[in-house]
Amino acid sequence: MKSLADFLTELSRKLLGEKYEVALEDRSLNRLSLIEKARQEWLTAIALFNNATEPDLVDHAIFNLNAAERRYVFLLKEARKEKERERKIIGEEEPKKEDHAQF
Repeated sequence: MKSLADFLTELSRKLLGEKYEVALEDRSLNRLSLIEKARQEWLTAIALFNNATEPDLVDHAIFNLNAAERRYVFLLKEARKEKERERKIIGEEEPKKEDHAQF
């Protein structure tokens, strides 16, 4: 049984047609830019940690590194979940794990 949100999403997709696909692309681009920004912040935090020499600065670098890493991982997980939802909405099947193992 579909949830109300799934039903409304599917209904709006049918009513909006191509506009829905464009909206998904825009949302994907925004998500990708947000993930890339979080990745850059994480890399910057790693560099700060690697170059910190003062004890107080080391504490700050550790805190900053943990926060940046958690944000980056969170955004990646959310993007995967959103991609799965989009696949279900448009009726695509997920690729099987065995398909990737052939290479």
